[in-house]
Amino acid sequence: MPRSRSTDGEGFAGDGQRRVSESRFLSEDDAEEETTTPAPYQQFFTAAILAAVQRAEIWRDRDSKDFVDTRARSPPGRVIEALRESRARECSVAAREFLNEHFESGPRERSRATELKDWKSDPAIARGARNEACRAFASHVHELWKVLARLDADDYAEEEAAEAAGAEEVARTTSSRIRLPYPAVVPGERFRETYYWDTYWIVLGLLTSEMVGTALGVTNNLLYLVTTYGFVPNGARVYYLNRSQPPLLSSCVATVYEATKDVTWLRQALPLLVEEYAYLTRSERTVTVKDPENGETYELSRYFANTTRPRPESYREDVEVARRATRHVEDAVTKLEMKRKIYRHLASGAESGFDFSSRWFLDGGGLETIRTCNIIPADLNGFMLRVETDIAALAREALASLGDSEELFAERVYLSHLNEKFSTASAARKRSIAAVLWDGDTSRWRDRAFEYITGEDPRGVVRDIGELVTASQSPFTSDYVPMWCGAIERDSEQAYAVVESLRNSGLVTEKGIATSLVESGQQWDFPNAWAPGTHMIIEAIQIYAPEEEEYAKELAHSWIRTAHQVWQATGFMHEKYDVRLESEGVGKGGEYVPQRGFGWTNGVTLRLLEQYGWPDDHNRGSGADLARSFGSEFRLDEVPENLDGDGK
Repeated sequence: MPRSRSTDGEGFAGDGQRRVSESRFLSEDDAEEETTTPAPYQQFFTAAILAAVQRAEIWRDRDSKDFVDTRARSPPGRVIEALRESRARECSVAAREFLNEHFESGPRERSRATELKDWKSDPAIARGARNEACRAFASHVHELWKVLARLDADDYAEEEAAEAAGAEEVARTTSSRIRLPYPAVVPGERFRETYYWDTYWIVLGLLTSEMVGTALGVTNNLLYLVTTYGFVPNGARVYYLNRSQPPLLSSCVATVYEATKDVTWLRQALPLLVEEYAYLTRSERTVTVKDPENGETYELSRYFANTTRPRPESYREDVEVARRATRHVEDAVTKLEMKRKIYRHLASGAESGFDFSSRWFLDGGGLETIRTCNIIPADLNGFMLRVETDIAALAREALASLGDSEELFAERVYLSHLNEKFSTASAARKRSIAAVLWDGDTSRWRDRAFEYITGEDPRGVVRDIGELVTASQSPFTSDYVPMWCGAIERDSEQAYAVVESLRNSGLVTEKGIATSLVESGQQWDFPNAWAPGTHMIIEAIQIYAPEEEEYAKELAHSWIRTAHQVWQATGFMHEKYDVRLESEGVGKGGEYVPQRGFGWTNGVTLRLLEQYGWPDDHNRGSGADLARSFGSEFRLDEVPENLDGDGK
């Protein structure tokens, strides 16, 4: 697959994208279109086709993502020509006929089970379980790696076999999926493809399951995306090529290297980490903060998706948000510009992984007030510190392995340069986080917001520190992420103050750590607890506040109890959990129905079981007792088949 650098530069001058004139779209409610596209399937994500999908109402009661995950029966050129010649733009009947002719009826189910060669039925995490309840739970979660495995080549096996056999006519389809070279482990249900930051916790779980080869493969898939596109997109679909996700590739590489000690692989991976870093620090993704009192300048990161159109996978939802937000605006040009900003903020919220949360809204506002690009996030800058620290540390590891061979002189110079450059960058980032994002009054880090200036070039945003305000009054789990990323010293007074802040925040409940205290109806708010935030907080306490190890264990056991209880009640692992005592425990909210599977939930659960064991006060029943909790038809060794397809 050729490199395609134009995919990450949509929306402002100088990025190789030609802008369509504004006047053409002044009457449009939904989108700005491009005249160039980076991948064949992406041509299907024009406003005209996506609007025709809504008009046809074939997907009316289904997830918007279903259509963009559906294969086209015809090549892009033929589809675009057929659209011009049809009345699909105006007539719902014609739209249905057009879509039925040129697209399949929905996303395909997995065509065959993917073989994971290093999966074994009795891993240590199950063998070493203290009781039957723990063993049954760990075995079931471990079994799910086979259910969530995908090999993209399998999806095209029949077509390619027919071509190889010399068939005269082969019904070739076009897919939005980016084909990856190694078996992937996907989150589950609607999330049928690799996702960037999910992969880190999947890697942790795979290593706990002793599946080093699969963990290496899913990390190599991310490295392949950097090789191909210069960054890791949100997920392995072409419609995700205008944004990334929280940058945890260096953490994947560091974790896999620790398991393999494969220095040759590490030396190949390092230049790709540096290439991704260049993308992550592009000028439009950076905010310069000046402190006039001391003359210091701080470079901090923000989320910034390079699009001003509705997300194809959430087209209907984004169009509706933009309409609500601009319903009182009379001037057509002003309305169009407002919609474009909202679409960028929505996509940037998706890039954050917190899609969506009140942390991106004006306090007290709803999704229509989203302002993601106008916020300097505490967690993102923690992640960037972790990237810089990882690259420096990995460069030192690689350098130490080289020896004194004259043939490797150039590589030694390169690795020494990386160590020096990224050590300096991490020190600067740490100072910036402390100066701008640390809140001594609450002993946690806070997102900071700034006002948008009309006409400002996004590649040169500069603010005085006094112009920044705290983005939200509620605490969020993201406020504590910088500790996990190394923003403070181990065993320091500050570290224990952060733990005390967490204790007093109101986020910690008997059933888990709520993402915020705001009941907004969005999924990254109260009452939902999520695997990544839970794990980062627990591990941060374990590493940086070792005297609070018992508290970390208490938090881990809360997660394990909740995940196990909901598994007993439903038979599934879930994307998120409801921490309210009166709830049944399945997390809800947001723009899609609750998902099951679930990649990072499984990874964190196995990891915490390995580190902290089974809660002493929790269910120790026999396998038969547990089976009865599902009803007579469920067996402990059974894998839910309906996780195998398109989530319906």
